[in-house]
Amino acid sequence: MTIADESPTLSDELRDRAGSFVNSHVDLWVAVEDGGVLALAGNAPAAVFQAAADWLADGPGYEVTDATWAYQSAEPACTLRLALRRPAA
Repeated sequence: MTIADESPTLSDELRDRAGSFVNSHVDLWVAVEDGGVLALAGNAPAAVFQAAADWLADGPGYEVTDATWAYQSAEPACTLRLALRRPAA
């Protein structure tokens, strides 16, 4: 009986990275949803977009396949969701 190698899913990779990322972006909420969706939220739109730029610049070259922006009156006021995928080989 052999056990197949199970490589981490994209969401698992993103979750591993999110823990250290949030430490350097203290005014933001960072979450990873199933399917490789990174959710960045905060009360200042500029900070949310800067965090997205930082994530993409520091990462292994994930490609953004979709982005959604939501604004609400409750905190956090702004949420940016990025659907990511691994770079094409």
